[in-house]
Amino acid sequence: MGSGNNQDNLTAAYIDRTAVVRVAGRASFKISPPMRQFIQRVIETKSASRILIDMSECCGMDSTFMGVLAGLSFHVKDKPGFTLKLINLSEKNQKLLTTLGVDQVVDYSLSTTREEKELLAGQSDGSQTLEPDFSNTLEAAKTTLEAHETLVEINPENLVKFKSVLELLQNDIRTLGHQ
Repeated sequence: MGSGNNQDNLTAAYIDRTAVVRVAGRASFKISPPMRQFIQRVIETKSASRILIDMSECCGMDSTFMGVLAGLSFHVKDKPGFTLKLINLSEKNQKLLTTLGVDQVVDYSLSTTREEKELLAGQSDGSQTLEPDFSNTLEAAKTTLEAHETLVEINPENLVKFKSVLELLQNDIRTLGHQ
């Protein structure tokens, strides 16, 4: 994997009643908003009942991405008939989830079932790239703040780790909101 730049990308496809999201490169604050928007749209439109996030090409995750995942997991659990699962998670990424307590709220697997493998094999044709929108800095700051608040909610020990980040983001949102 590359060092970032255009190496980090997110694609999505519908296969039967499953929405498949594929993360390549680093799962970061950059790709968190489009992933969140896509998954929220899947739930609102009921265009799929199952959401699989394929992490086989993901080389790492930042706290914003993990917080967004935790928030989406909470959201999906409140919606009967929907499931969300990370698949092909590396041991390194599993440790990252565990470090922040996200492993307690996100359904994940280090491998795939035979059915999941078949779904992934059929994804290549109809996938679309989910592009980040860097123009809306207020929305990006709100997404990042919400992600970190979720991390503190699931594990209060995370407050020590993210206290200054939370304060900085709250200040940014106040400033951006008055522009």
